[in-house]
Amino acid sequence: MKYDYIIIGGGLGGLCAAIILAKENKKVLVLEKHYKAGGYLHSFKRKGFQFETGFHFAPELNEDQILSMYWKYLGIYDKLKLIPYNRDHFHSLVFPDMRVDLRSGMENLRVDLKSQFPNEKKAIDIYIDKIKELKRYFVYFNQDHKGDMDKEHESFEISIESFLDSIGASQRLKGVVLAHSYLYGVPPSETPLGTHAIFFNALYSSSTDIEGGGDALATALVESLQENGGEIAYKKNVTKIVTDNKMIKSVITDDETSYDCDGIIFSANPQLSFKMLDDDVFRGIFKSRINEMENTTSHFGTYLVTDADLSSYNYDLLYLPDYDINKLYNKPISGSPDDDLFLYFTVPTARLGAAEGGKHIIETISIDNYNNYSQWAESKVGRRAPEYYELKKRCEKSVINKLDELIPELNNKIILSESSTPLTNRDYTNSPNGSIYGIKHSMDQMKAPIRARTKLNNFFYTGQSLIFPGIVGVTITSFVTCSDILGQQYLFDRIDSGIKK
Repeated sequence: MKYDYIIIGGGLGGLCAAIILAKENKKVLVLEKHYKAGGYLHSFKRKGFQFETGFHFAPELNEDQILSMYWKYLGIYDKLKLIPYNRDHFHSLVFPDMRVDLRSGMENLRVDLKSQFPNEKKAIDIYIDKIKELKRYFVYFNQDHKGDMDKEHESFEISIESFLDSIGASQRLKGVVLAHSYLYGVPPSETPLGTHAIFFNALYSSSTDIEGGGDALATALVESLQENGGEIAYKKNVTKIVTDNKMIKSVITDDETSYDCDGIIFSANPQLSFKMLDDDVFRGIFKSRINEMENTTSHFGTYLVTDADLSSYNYDLLYLPDYDINKLYNKPISGSPDDDLFLYFTVPTARLGAAEGGKHIIETISIDNYNNYSQWAESKVGRRAPEYYELKKRCEKSVINKLDELIPELNNKIILSESSTPLTNRDYTNSPNGSIYGIKHSMDQMKAPIRARTKLNNFFYTGQSLIFPGIVGVTITSFVTCSDILGQQYLFDRIDSGIKK
């Protein structure tokens, strides 16, 4: 059997691309190396409790917002039960000497920032106006499909930090508006203004949880794929992409199964694709450029269960030990576990309902560095050196100690704890160095970004390493990839007609 397209990797980007092509009556097969689809959407269970690893919330899902448009076209919007965050309090930022409670909505943010920083009203107005303006330039981020490519490109020529400095923003104001940089894993000094603008607009548009979390989203994607005639195969780890005279012929999996195809969409980190291709398929200069690109930071995650009543924590909280957000990237938790470190935490059970027995789940993220674990790089999950587990336990204790400070109700009431390191992330997501957001979307690297279309005929990339990471970014990137196959205007027309039926 021959397929029009094989999608390598069944994460969010791969599944979205597969659905788009299946809706065009393309014969599509997704090959997923794990026993279930989802990639970063995966969850896991311990003693009956379910924890999210990569999915924590989805923005832009109100009726008139951009992600709702794409998810409706994909046929997954109505398959999901959406649980909106409280618009009057969706996130809190806690610094050592200041706390800021945030409401959804850019205009609410304008009001709240002016209340917090009354002497910086002019800078706040300039900042909010610029962030709102920039979104209009990105074609795929507007429901009317209009934009301005030249101005979009200009927004990548200055960093968000340089822009804030140019309008006279204080360090404290910068700390507040840059606190969420962990959502794309790039320090503010390296983040293009345009990247920040896209994320900031999405972040403050709305925040929505999904009943069932990332697994429910992955299930909806697979169902839609199959409803549109697409196929998915599990435990299929692609080891070889066969080409002949610059034409794709087939892929081979580690169980020696061969699948014939005319085209491929590679949805994992592009650096991994070269291991599956003969050396002469791409020019050496292209491979070197991609392989030398820096990946984003990794993270340390903790997954906790408590019998404390945390029902009032129906918002996410970020603890930031410094107003200079750049410094947080130089203080990975594994470098000095006892230091005062960046911490993001969420209590999904406060929004979705308590777990069995009235228990609550806490999930946290801290910035981490793969290099601090590289001495155990050849080890396997569950069979690492004692020193690795000692470091992991120290980091976990540091997180719990900070949570005890931030959540008085905990009071040593944690009854179950698990944690993950950059090695865990590498082994379960196949992401180089355990990178949380793939290839780094920094100013230097975005000057020559990875394109979806390649010089190998009918071989395309998609996923978080291309345009933007995150739920919104990866979804939209799949449409960008498929527009290179189907045509941009054709796909926009299909979206418009498809969601109006």
